[in-house]
Amino acid sequence: MDERSAKHVEQEARTESTARFLALFGFVPILVLVLWLTGIDAEHEARDATLALLKSYCAIILSFLGGIRWGLGMVFGKGGTPRDLVASCIPPLVGWGAFFAPEPYTFGLFAAAFAAQGAWDNFAVHARVAPRWYGRLRILLTVLVAASMMLAFVATA
Repeated sequence: MDERSAKHVEQEARTESTARFLALFGFVPILVLVLWLTGIDAEHEARDATLALLKSYCAIILSFLGGIRWGLGMVFGKGGTPRDLVASCIPPLVGWGAFFAPEPYTFGLFAAAFAAQGAWDNFAVHARVAPRWYGRLRILLTVLVAASMMLAFVATA
């Protein structure tokens, strides 16, 4: 391996490590809010605020994930297409709609949306539009977030 290739591999490893750290750090609010939600009763004074925080954060994260796909869609030479740009607008709209759905259905919708987004992101990896490490990261986060949403579904049912 030449020096340029070695630097590229090292840089990609640092990028993956940073992305994994930030993504897991970004999962912390979901984890904390869902655990708190499961530990309080339906009449707790902080329940409505907890629900609003959790739902709004989930909608924001779906918008962020849609933005990643917008960015990938703009890299036309790497396999992105105008259709990808259009499809990247769907996650924020679904998140917005899920925000207004009643409990517990809001969390079922969020679970389905995060699962669909994770699958779509892995299609980008398989099409070589996104790096392989992104696929591994998205699988991990999809499992964590979808499981959390199902736990929130149960806690609000």
